[in-house]
Amino acid sequence: MRFVFIALLIVFILGAWFRIEGVITQSFAFTYDVGRDLLAVRDIVSLEKIPLIGQTTGLPGLFYGPWWYYILTPSFILASGNPTGVALFMAISGILTALLGFKVGKNIGGIVLGLVFASFLALSPVMIAVASQIWNPNLIPLFIVLFMYCTHLIFVSLEKNKRVNGLYFLLSGLLLGLILDSEIVFGLLFAIGVIISTIIFLRKRLKFTYYLFFISGFLLIMSPRILFELRHDFLMTNSLLSFVGSAFSSSQSGQSLFNPINSFMALYRLWTETVAREDLFLGSISAFLITFILFYFYKKLGKEEKFFLSLSLIVTTVFLIGLSFFPGDIWGHYIVGIPILYIFVLSIAVSKSLENLKKIRFFLVSAVIACLILYINPTQAVSRYQKPLWEGDASLYRNQLAVIDNIYKQADGKDFNYVVYTPPVHDFTYQYIFLWYGKKHYGYIPKKEKSSLFFLIIEPDYQHPFRLTNWLEERKNDGRIIKEQKEKGGIILQTRIH
Repeated sequence: MRFVFIALLIVFILGAWFRIEGVITQSFAFTYDVGRDLLAVRDIVSLEKIPLIGQTTGLPGLFYGPWWYYILTPSFILASGNPTGVALFMAISGILTALLGFKVGKNIGGIVLGLVFASFLALSPVMIAVASQIWNPNLIPLFIVLFMYCTHLIFVSLEKNKRVNGLYFLLSGLLLGLILDSEIVFGLLFAIGVIISTIIFLRKRLKFTYYLFFISGFLLIMSPRILFELRHDFLMTNSLLSFVGSAFSSSQSGQSLFNPINSFMALYRLWTETVAREDLFLGSISAFLITFILFYFYKKLGKEEKFFLSLSLIVTTVFLIGLSFFPGDIWGHYIVGIPILYIFVLSIAVSKSLENLKKIRFFLVSAVIACLILYINPTQAVSRYQKPLWEGDASLYRNQLAVIDNIYKQADGKDFNYVVYTPPVHDFTYQYIFLWYGKKHYGYIPKKEKSSLFFLIIEPDYQHPFRLTNWLEERKNDGRIIKEQKEKGGIILQTRIH
């Protein structure tokens, strides 16, 4: 047990450092979405305004639920509105995911599976990246590991022919609802995969009351949106039906929506990012080896290991088929939780090899260590610390703070206002930073009305440079430029007076 504790401690420290490093250096992304969400949380805290819906989705008239705002509220309060504190909460969620992974793996297949699962969760570059950004889909990995633990408790009780605690089903419903509420596309396909797995493996052993508990938990998460729908004449339902109708019309008109190659390539690229640091060849070799190992040791897998392995494969297959019908690009947040399933399958293969091939265990342990070193890439990590602090782009929180400090330094206590050009159009990031950082550190915020002193904050627009050119042309007579500076991240700050 001492070895297990030391190994887990090392994994915890490494995983924690890789996630907290960006918080310490303020190198996390502070984007349009983050500014919008923190403004909404600020309204909840300061105005005691409890919303029934959350941020918008990609479909007009369709919104996420408010749970992302509710979840952010405690960290927002503890950090007094400091975005760095909220970023720390996201990093902690990633660390907690790895630690819970040890508990889940240990309960399903033993200590070796627990350690391997936790190690890959802690050190996978994909998992580190997910925990380094404040964004609602990025809590899905934590919810999936919690869902796996609840499912484990249910499976064990059913195997022992015991009455299952209804609380497990209630929590499973809550977690599935939160996953759907965090990212609709991922949540919908994940739910379908879970339902199919339940029908195949557990339906004969589940009582009607269990379904009631599960549905109750799910409806509890959906209840704010249900109330919103009742108050607003089913706005979101009508928007969704309209979208489905237009998609169906497109398919009827002869436009094919089925594209399995696009779906497969998206999932395969994610596989290589998760287990092979984006190396396509190494990703193919690892997939072949893992498949061979699982077939070779399949008879030696326990019932629960087989169940969760099947669950992982069924859910992944549902994503492969479901995303083949998706008409647009397959964005990363549509498949944000799939790496958990990839890592679990990888962990079963590695742990079974370690447990059964005792004669070559030394070589297998060496291989696992090599895999973890490949994940960490210590040479790259050491070289990074020998270089100056990474500058980053205009979305980096540290760069935005530098712009704000420069503005207040030039204003020197005088009133001013500002105008922002940013590719997302809405300047939620600067609205929030001025409200929190400007008020806290300088004692006042920009005026809303016109002021003789004002600033233009100009972010680069590499994809559509003509829009920035036109925007500046429209403002060429808006005051006189007395100073222009290029800040870090490519941000340009113009000081103007009327």
